[in-house]
Amino acid sequence: MKYGLAVDIGNTNTVFGLYSESDGEILKSWRTVTHRDRTSDELGIFLKGFLQSGGIVVEDVAHFIYSSVVPSFNPIVEKMVRDYYHTEPLRVHYELPLPIRFVYPRPYEIGPDRIVNAIAANRIYGGDLIVIDLGTATTFCLLHDRDYMGGSIAPGLKLSMEALSRRAAMLPPIEFACPPGGVLGDSTMHSIQSGFFFGWIGLLREIITQFRKREPQKSYKVIATGGLASLIHEESPDLFDEVDGLLTLKGLQIIHEHLRSV
Repeated sequence: MKYGLAVDIGNTNTVFGLYSESDGEILKSWRTVTHRDRTSDELGIFLKGFLQSGGIVVEDVAHFIYSSVVPSFNPIVEKMVRDYYHTEPLRVHYELPLPIRFVYPRPYEIGPDRIVNAIAANRIYGGDLIVIDLGTATTFCLLHDRDYMGGSIAPGLKLSMEALSRRAAMLPPIEFACPPGGVLGDSTMHSIQSGFFFGWIGLLREIITQFRKREPQKSYKVIATGGLASLIHEESPDLFDEVDGLLTLKGLQIIHEHLRSV
């Protein structure tokens, strides 16, 4: 069996996904910290080890597609692919013949991760969509079927929490979580958790509301991805229609499949 590798290079983490060439199913995924000073050999050996743990040899990987919001890391990844997989990597960007249209005056400014998420959501869920990614930044994309209309960008949850603890001497760094006592914190830690947890739910809800107000006749589905989406969905199940932790990897596979047919 032949496989493809999909790679989502983010500011904080890089996620690798192995998918079947025959049906496109994401079979395995791995996550590592995005070390900008990592060499191509270090990256190649790291990935080879993960593949071998799943019984996959390098020769079985026929295709490599990636999206990246860290331009300085791209040459490292591309050298690794050429040296270890002897194939040419495909980088996602807006100028490719993609299966969505950009109704957007500056498409070159759209992050490739947002493009990939939009394509995945359009293919899997269809219709009019609000696509949210809770990553290093919190991004919102609005789609009218295959038309990418634009969106919003807010700071990421963890980034904001780290900034607070760095700039406020008496506020400790904490993990993002739903506080055990609800919105009324009974300690500094629980108060910070309350402010961020329920404050971010409020931010998400308000931006979704404002998108819906633009064209109230449309019935938008809200699709969320990112590591914290499931945690928020547990507390506010009405906020998202779907939570898809593999949305970006699925989008990369979908793009690869689409480009093979055009």
